[in-house]
Amino acid sequence: MSAGAVWLGRAVTVLGLPALLALPSSWLLLGAGPLRTTAEWTALAVLAGCALALTGHALRVGRVRQARAYELALMSVARPADPGARATIPAALRGSSWPWARVTAATLAVPTALVLFGTLGAGVPDRAPTAGRIADAHHVIRELPVVAVHHVEHAGSSPHSTSEADYTVRLPVPGGGRGVAATFRTEVQRGVRDVGETLVVAYAPEHPDVGAVGATTTSAVEAQLAGRPLAHGDALIVGIMWALTAVVAVGSATAVTGPPRRSRRVDARWGALRAVATGVAEHVERPSHDDSGAEAGADSGADSGAKKSPPRYACLILRTETGEVPLRLTATHKSAGPLLTGAEGWLLWDPAGSRGKVPADFVADDGWQLPGRIPRDKAARLAPAPPHEPLPLDAARRPHLLELGSQWTRTVPLGALFGLLLSLAAAGALLLPVDGGWRTWTAAAGVLAPLVARLLSERSTTPPAEKDTSPIAPDASAAEATPPT
Repeated sequence: MSAGAVWLGRAVTVLGLPALLALPSSWLLLGAGPLRTTAEWTALAVLAGCALALTGHALRVGRVRQARAYELALMSVARPADPGARATIPAALRGSSWPWARVTAATLAVPTALVLFGTLGAGVPDRAPTAGRIADAHHVIRELPVVAVHHVEHAGSSPHSTSEADYTVRLPVPGGGRGVAATFRTEVQRGVRDVGETLVVAYAPEHPDVGAVGATTTSAVEAQLAGRPLAHGDALIVGIMWALTAVVAVGSATAVTGPPRRSRRVDARWGALRAVATGVAEHVERPSHDDSGAEAGADSGADSGAKKSPPRYACLILRTETGEVPLRLTATHKSAGPLLTGAEGWLLWDPAGSRGKVPADFVADDGWQLPGRIPRDKAARLAPAPPHEPLPLDAARRPHLLELGSQWTRTVPLGALFGLLLSLAAAGALLLPVDGGWRTWTAAAGVLAPLVARLLSERSTTPPAEKDTSPIAPDASAAEATPPT
């Protein structure tokens, strides 16, 4: 059961985010046609499959609290303690990339969903009939003067606000003459185009009776002919904004979990200390020598209250022969602390090549490896002297990676999952080639449905009793709070 939850979470992480990215990308970049329709509905089907799998799993095994999910993760990797584990250190450590992938995917999913519903609500997933007929014929795009303006609607009270109106132009005919009158409705960003001013118009010279489509720019007319909701320039702006958001999301995920780790081999450069987990406490970073020098060179007349306060955060406290060492985990320390208190093992870290928090691993005697990071101020003070004897490495010892968040699929509220299904239903409705004012309200409902459903479910229900039949691990009593290190 635990393995199924882990693999389901990984599958949703791997499949869900690419499918979510494919929806707005195909909508903005591809023209109306079979390719875009296939891409959109395939991506929506993948997202619906992920949501239904999560909902079915939650209904079958039940929701558990975060502390119980951490306990299940620990039980799946813990083994009876090996008496020889105290004397040997594993020669190789496992890589850890899934926590970073989960946090990155969750952080990117929110702005991507906003872009999706914003673009779906703003346009219709098909070409207008007139644009389709012009695109299929031999057409030209030219600037033509406006001969009449009707049915003007302003978006605001100012006459210079965005407006929408019916514009009439005369299409040139091969034989000459006054031309054929053609009317189309388009939007102008500032004010209204008066009679005599020009608009960019697409029409079929050999079939002027087909009609015309027009806009203020050539790219906007090309977008109408292709059936795209935005011109390439506007889509590029949306893409740049999303890319900047993606950079922030990846940076935030890296700050929370650290960069993904590859499998590593322990050698003589590494630091190794026997350690015992004693509980959770708040760690306050002390300025390093470089920081102290920078502060000394700052303006001495600056107000002391304006100085930046040192970072502080919860850490798992490990008692070693050199003193207490804080280990920053990718988990909620309040839930993980009581479960890990009392565990004994080796604290291993590579002091070279890291300017921030130093990647470290706590390898417990009962067979699991817990990734974490040591704050840079503490790691600089540790810096053990080179050992007189080589580290007691054991190539045959292979600890199991402990990912405390691997059981996240069992902690998602049912209300949030039902809201996600409603949101996907709204996205499916917006993919239908039907125009109307309902699109804006449906897009807003798609954005708010998961949040509202989760809030309502959390106020009315509590997590049901766990249906897991695994043997219960021994109770771990919480240690007394350790003072800040």
